[in-house]
Amino acid sequence: MTAACRLLARPIDAALHATHRKATRAFRAEIGALPQILLPVSYSDKMFWRRVFDRNPAFVAHCDKLATKRLFVQQDVAVAELLWSGTDPAALPDALRHGDVVVKMNAACDRNWFFRHRDEDSAAFEATCRGWLEQTFGVDALEWAYGAAPKRLLAERVLADDPRGIDEIKVHLFSGEVFYALIYRGEKTPDGRSGIFDRDGRRLRVTNSVVAKDPGRALPAGYRVPDCFGRAIEVARRLAADTDYLRVDFMVVDGKLHGGEITPYPSAGLMTNSDPAVLAQMGRSWDLRRSWFLRTPQTGWRALYQAMLRRHVETLGSDPIPRLA
Repeated sequence: MTAACRLLARPIDAALHATHRKATRAFRAEIGALPQILLPVSYSDKMFWRRVFDRNPAFVAHCDKLATKRLFVQQDVAVAELLWSGTDPAALPDALRHGDVVVKMNAACDRNWFFRHRDEDSAAFEATCRGWLEQTFGVDALEWAYGAAPKRLLAERVLADDPRGIDEIKVHLFSGEVFYALIYRGEKTPDGRSGIFDRDGRRLRVTNSVVAKDPGRALPAGYRVPDCFGRAIEVARRLAADTDYLRVDFMVVDGKLHGGEITPYPSAGLMTNSDPAVLAQMGRSWDLRRSWFLRTPQTGWRALYQAMLRRHVETLGSDPIPRLA
């Protein structure tokens, strides 16, 4: 990559920072630096670049809970039972408005109505759901694929009476190969615990940022991955085989594997962990030559930029997935 290209990148990055102020402020607050977007190097830079430039059509299905269900079913993996789907919350049958059911927005995160935790106020339920449908999720975070999915509500049967009994396996993959898997027990509960494991289920020293701040949130030292962990790894590899980077999630209830979410934007693009060296290795393992943007013919200014970016990426190269300790 020539010095001229690097000089050109600076004012363009500055313009992108100004255009995407909210996302840039969030990045700086979490990562501690401004994103290097046009010619990304680090994991975090590449994630910001993806949100700005990479319009992989597959991301739309990944950000649509209904489409994701179908992807898991095609892999012969169970999913939470779909009881209803529609665009009018008033049409949800009364028979489904009870504690064993959760209503979700299909193209969003944290848009869930658990009847077991709510009163029976139908007006509040319907107003909340209409608010979800009127908004486009992910705009400020540049998660464009959520807005590209048709908006719908869905009602599922709750997988477990107590969320503390659910193990969630979140597999991070580059070019279809596992980097590591984060496991939560009782995620999003006050006493939720987590740990990070390699592809063979061995515990790693690196932790997520929550455990780094509060070691009491770590899984017990004697925790062993579920027996279906190997199956989760196998399915995740297949689902991520044609992508440069993806996170594939599963839930384990009473020993049975269920498909969860597939996300191209883990932690809204602001993921960190306890070891800067591991995060740096994630950046080196992410080969943008496998991205949709670099594998798809572009036109106009995008074609010129594609050529520049390809030269940059080829100069950087990429590392194979390491064996972490």
